[in-house]
Amino acid sequence: MDNDNLNGSHHGFNDTARLPSRPAHVPTGFAPQAYAAPVRTNPLAIASFVLAFFVTLLSIIFGHVALNQIKRTGEGGRGLALAGLWISYLSVVAALTAVGVIWVTALNAQHAASTSFGSGGAVYSAPTPYYNSTPQPYYSAPADNSQPISGADATYAVPQYSTPAVDGPAAVAQPASSSPVSDADRAYCQNRGVLLWLAGSATYRGAMCSIDGSPTLISMANDVGGNVTLPARSETSSFSATAPDGTEYSYGQGTVTITTASKTFTEPTTEWEAGNASSLSSPGDLDLSTAISYPACDDSVMIVYGTSWNSATNADAVQKLLDAHPGSSYMRTDLSCRAFTGPSTANSEGAYVYAVYSVESGQEAACKAISGTSYYGRILSNSRDSGDNKLQCG
Repeated sequence: MDNDNLNGSHHGFNDTARLPSRPAHVPTGFAPQAYAAPVRTNPLAIASFVLAFFVTLLSIIFGHVALNQIKRTGEGGRGLALAGLWISYLSVVAALTAVGVIWVTALNAQHAASTSFGSGGAVYSAPTPYYNSTPQPYYSAPADNSQPISGADATYAVPQYSTPAVDGPAAVAQPASSSPVSDADRAYCQNRGVLLWLAGSATYRGAMCSIDGSPTLISMANDVGGNVTLPARSETSSFSATAPDGTEYSYGQGTVTITTASKTFTEPTTEWEAGNASSLSSPGDLDLSTAISYPACDDSVMIVYGTSWNSATNADAVQKLLDAHPGSSYMRTDLSCRAFTGPSTANSEGAYVYAVYSVESGQEAACKAISGTSYYGRILSNSRDSGDNKLQCG
């Protein structure tokens, strides 16, 4: 045998003849079947799904790691990982929602508690309850020729009030500042706050004011002339307050209700106005040559020249006093500082009291000015109880 045949030369060699023949057991036209190995399920995907019901944080971590591994290795379990993530994230959202609801509920409870008497930034002294008070006259006889004329028994007309500018007390926003701006603020909020809403009946008047940034009720009873100052609560068609002794003051669009431990008093509402209503401009003004004033309640001293409380003759009596004392002013006592009493059965037969006065530089000067006269002094104060503002001269 030569080398050419050993090297596979083509000299006289038929390649076709050397191809292997088809095995006899393989049918013609069929190829052998190839079976793929089963796809492995990613174990972290399984863990993510299971832990979604028990440990949410681990489920989220395993789920994201599993998705990254599946993307890289082609393993199965993507649906399990996604299901674990969805369940875990929904659980987190539900938990956060529950925490938010609990937090809001707690805040509302705290807010409700803060409206109780004695809480908040303002400090309120507890005045003598009106139904236990024994009213006393707080004005001595005025000068000769200025004696007010006592008229017939006071009668109470039912005024017509205009439609409020807003829906009700709850719709009035707290002002940015509690400093008085309008005459209504000075008159009804004792020159220390902003009037939000005013209501009244034949016997009671309630002013909801913003004082020291908090809603505050100043309630006055005409029969004894005293007033109380309490933290207020506002609703859509009413505002109210509760005194330390449990007395409840409620001023509504339909009725005014005062409830004590022993009885409930209710009257129809005759006045229901937003604090910025045009009808409340210049409260108590008698349309005289001198406009009514609302003096500052800064513990300064005033000299009272005379008073008048007859609605039929107030204008004439006050004008005469103003003319007799050049430079003097006039006020209505219930539209002034907290220490003044308003109308009372004992003091003015329940009618409003007007006073003509001038402000002195101090107590010593005021005592000197009234010495030997029938005039008397009063202290303009919000820190004193009602009626406790008499000037004491030695």
